[in-house]
Amino acid sequence: MDYQCEICHYIYQSEKGDPESDVEPGTSFGDIPLDWACPRCGIDKSMFQPMDQEIKQPKGKDPLLIMVLGLTTGLWTIAGTGSYSVTRQIGRTFLDELKSRNYNFHDSETSLKSVRNYFVENHHMAGDIEYSIKDDEVDLKVKNCRFFPVCSQLENQGVLITTCPYTNTAARAMEEATGYRFRISKETHGFGHQIRLKKVSKV
Repeated sequence: MDYQCEICHYIYQSEKGDPESDVEPGTSFGDIPLDWACPRCGIDKSMFQPMDQEIKQPKGKDPLLIMVLGLTTGLWTIAGTGSYSVTRQIGRTFLDELKSRNYNFHDSETSLKSVRNYFVENHHMAGDIEYSIKDDEVDLKVKNCRFFPVCSQLENQGVLITTCPYTNTAARAMEEATGYRFRISKETHGFGHQIRLKKVSKV
């Protein structure tokens, strides 16, 4: 049985193995070491799904991601930069959900850890979210993001807002912890984004 990566669509074929990662030809997917990672995008093996015996090409984007693409593009077309209030609401809505599940937002470190655990550990929406906190800004590195193809397409179309759940939730969580609003900026990094939250004003 072949297995396909949900992020980059790399196909692991047991008859070929992955010799560059010391996985010999003939190794079944279940026998691959737990610390093995996708040779194309670096995601762990938990993000691979079994395929039929016949190798199939990806069937296109996830319908949910197509909906996000359409909604975000339409929002930008209608409201332009005025749509930032809507993307901020995405963060508020997720924050309310996290609070209802007893995640903590007492300080910056706890807040970002809560956001990471919710999206990465509980829902596997990204391979990882690394973060570092400075005096007036936060750097987030989202790795192997499920939304990456949609975000890249939006950026190529010149859509300047982001409906990224990690970004908006992290920004709102930092506001909750510090009492300051944060401006969002991001750039592409592998199959994810490097995100910067810059402290700008009191809430």
